[in-house]
Amino acid sequence: MKDYNSLFSGRPNSLTAAEIAQAETLVLFLCKGCIPALPKMNAPEYLIKAVDELLKKNDKLADTESVTQFAMLGEAGLQQVVIFGFGGEGACKPNDLRKAAGEAGCLLQKLKANDALVIAPILLNAARPHYLAALVEGLILGGYKFNECKGKPEAEKDIKYTIVTNVEGAGKVIADACITSAGVCYARDLANRPGNLLTPLGMAEEAQAVAANCGLECEVLDAEAMQAKGMGAILAVGQGSANPPYMVTIKYNGAGDAPYTAFVGKGITFDSGGISIKPEAGMGEMKDDMTGAAVVLGTMQAIAQLKLPCNVIGIMACAENMPSGSAQRPGDVVKAANGKTIEVISTDAEGRMVLADAVWYACQKGAAKVIDIATLTGGVIVALGNETAGIVGNNDELINEVMAAGKKAGEMYWHLPSLPECREAIKSDVADLLNSAGRAASTITGGLFIGEFVAEGMPWAHLDIGGTSTASKTSGFKPKGCTAFGVRTFVNIAKDL
Repeated sequence: MKDYNSLFSGRPNSLTAAEIAQAETLVLFLCKGCIPALPKMNAPEYLIKAVDELLKKNDKLADTESVTQFAMLGEAGLQQVVIFGFGGEGACKPNDLRKAAGEAGCLLQKLKANDALVIAPILLNAARPHYLAALVEGLILGGYKFNECKGKPEAEKDIKYTIVTNVEGAGKVIADACITSAGVCYARDLANRPGNLLTPLGMAEEAQAVAANCGLECEVLDAEAMQAKGMGAILAVGQGSANPPYMVTIKYNGAGDAPYTAFVGKGITFDSGGISIKPEAGMGEMKDDMTGAAVVLGTMQAIAQLKLPCNVIGIMACAENMPSGSAQRPGDVVKAANGKTIEVISTDAEGRMVLADAVWYACQKGAAKVIDIATLTGGVIVALGNETAGIVGNNDELINEVMAAGKKAGEMYWHLPSLPECREAIKSDVADLLNSAGRAASTITGGLFIGEFVAEGMPWAHLDIGGTSTASKTSGFKPKGCTAFGVRTFVNIAKDL
C-alpha cells in the first residue's frame, strides 16, 4: 500500500502572508460563500487583489467546475496559482469539493508541481472534518494513473500537499482519508489490469498478500475444494477456461464477538460471454468484470489499516468465462451449493452464478447480513446511467444503510423494486431457476436470482455497479478506466458498524 499520508500535512490557520507567498504552487478552493473569508486566512494582499480583479471579469469564478490558472509575481518570485470553484452559496457540498479536488489532483500532475499549498476557507470551520476528508480523497483519486503496462512506465509524480485547516483532529482525518484512498487506488489497479495479467489465481494471490500484510485470516478454495462443498454454479462458469476458478475469503475481526457483515464481490477476471459469446466491439473492456471483487479486496485492506472496531468478511468469487469444448452450454442444468438447480439460458449471465455460491458461502461463514457488489447487467446503465448504481434487496433497513453510506462517499444508489412478477420470471420449467429472464427488468431479475441463494431471513442487498464501475473519460476524482465505485461506500458501512 502506498503511503499517501507522508505526502500530506495539515497546518492550522496561522500561516503568515509571507509564508503563503513562499509556496511554489498555491491552490485555492472557493465557493461564493467562502470568498469573503479569504483575508481571514492571511492571504497576501496581492492574491486578494487578484481574486477581486478576476471576480470583476468573471462572476462564475467560484462556480462548480470553474478552473482558473495563472502565474503571479509575488513577494518571493513567480508563483503558480490555480483557483477551483465548487459551487454557489448553499451548493458547496463535500462531494462538490471532492470533485474539484479531483480536478486539482489531475491538473497538478500535468503541471509537474512538487509542492502545493492548499487554501480552502471552508476548512476554517473546526467542525467540518467531512470536507477535509473529501478534499484529501479528491486530490489523491484525481491524481491516480494506471501505467504499469507501459513499456517504460512514467514515474508517478509525488506532490507534497500542505493544507491550511482548523478542523479538529486534522491529522487523523487526513491519515484516514489517505488509507481509504489507497484502498480505492489498489482496487483500480486490479480492475485496470488485462485478463492475461490477472487471472482467478492472480486474484487469490493478491488476497493472500493483503491478508499477510494486514494480519487477516485468508482462505482460498480451489476447484477440488469447491467441488467438495457442492459449489456447482461457480464451477460451471469456470469449466471452459484453462484458468480454474477460486473462492477467496478474508476475515477481519476488530470487534470481538460482534456479528459479521459480509461483502461479496463478483470476480470474473475476463468475460467473453462463454458459448453465448459477446460481440467483438468492446469485449476488451470485460477485463473489468472483476471490479466487484477488487472493491471487496480494496475495502478489506482499508478496514484493516484503519483498525475499525467491526467484524467483516470479504468473499471474492473468481473465475474466467471462456468458450471451449469444456465450457457450459445454454440449456445445461447445474446445481448450486444450497441445492437449488439452475437452467443455463445464457452463459453470459455468469456473474449471478458465481455469486450464488458466494453469498451462500458467506452465510455458512457466519455472516449476519450480506451485501454483494457486481458489474452484473447492462440494463442498469439503461435505467440509471453512469453515475448511479442500482440496489435490489430484501431488507429496507440495510438498503437505507448502504444508500446513506454511499451519499457520504459521493457514490449514489437507487433502490429498485423487488416485484413479484420479476420473481416469477426467473422460475424454470426444467429446473428451479433460470439464470436469465431476458432484457425486461434485467437488473431486478439478476439481483433477485442472487437473493435466492441467501439464507432465509438473512438481511441482504445487491449492488449493481455495471454503469458506475468504469469511466469513459476523466472527470473530477474519476479517471478514465476503473473508478472502484463502492470501496468508500463499504468503508463507511464498516465505520457505521
